[in-house]
Amino acid sequence: MSAVRSRVAAAGLVFAVGCAGPAEPPLRVTTSVAGEKTRLVLEAGSRLKINARLAPALELNGGGPVIRFSARRLTPDSAYFAEPPVALLGGRHARVHGTLRASVCREDEAVCRSVTVRM
Repeated sequence: MSAVRSRVAAAGLVFAVGCAGPAEPPLRVTTSVAGEKTRLVLEAGSRLKINARLAPALELNGGGPVIRFSARRLTPDSAYFAEPPVALLGGRHARVHGTLRASVCREDEAVCRSVTVRM
């Protein structure tokens, strides 16, 4: 395992250890139909906020363009999303498979951590 992946795995472990009971994933993506496309909505786990200064990115399995999430509303300091960020994916998909990379912060901390979620 590379040093970068080890740090990412350790960051995920910090989130898991900080929660009581079963570990909740720090991020999840839901899908819905948007005409001929699929709307992807990125939601943060409880007591987490998504860093807007580093746009969350989804790298689909099999290649293709990187999908970036965005939202119209940000916090007053423009540091975090004030609503779940969304992205559109061509075609209709019930599920997406790939690697999601984002930066999240606990609500009670000022330091964000990089998170990688395989979907």
